[in-house]
Amino acid sequence: MKRTIKTLLLIVLFGMCISLISCKDDDNPVSSPSMTGTWNLVTYTDLESEFTVTAGEPTEIAPGLFFTVTGSLVATETRFTVTLSMTLSMLGYPPETEIMTSMGTYSTSGSTLTIVDDETGETETMFISRSDNRMTIRDDDVILIFEKE
Repeated sequence: MKRTIKTLLLIVLFGMCISLISCKDDDNPVSSPSMTGTWNLVTYTDLESEFTVTAGEPTEIAPGLFFTVTGSLVATETRFTVTLSMTLSMLGYPPETEIMTSMGTYSTSGSTLTIVDDETGETETMFISRSDNRMTIRDDDVILIFEKE
């Protein structure tokens, strides 16, 4: 059973990492300064599985299997740090938590966000939009919605 939980956690972590893949342009351009500040994760949506998790609230993703996620994004005009905490819990077993932190540089052009990860050096692009104090980051697999502190 623990092996199943770890496998599911790895699948979820892989999905979160995939959230940094390219996507289509949109009509809501975002400029670099608009990302500056501290943002808290509001929701995480897995497009393939079609489930949405509200940050901080355990969500049943399979019978007896719960997923909880919290996170933040801190950005200056050119640098970012994203921290996500993901917990899988199954009835009768202790929860397992994984904390993922990614840092690097970013730039925006229209509704395209381009990041370069400090650790891997990889460049990735994704869709970004912002309205008021909410920011949405999306690729083909995942939608992350953040709210400005």
